[in-house]
Amino acid sequence: MRLFITTLSLLSIIGFGYALAGYGTSLLGNPIRVDYVIKGLGSGIICGGLALILWYRHRKDFFEEQ
Repeated sequence: MRLFITTLSLLSIIGFGYALAGYGTSLLGNPIRVDYVIKGLGSGIICGGLALILWYRHRKDFFEEQ
């Protein structure tokens, strides 16, 4: 479960980076890629939210003494 939650967290960072890439195209003189921004924000919020929900449900497993 720890690896899955970590993977979801990393995927949320990648999603938000995708949204920033869509917005950052305007700095190069191109129009903002709205599809990139929407896909990136959507995937970042979904993966981040799912990672937080799963961490909250399994947080006792993270603090066990081994």
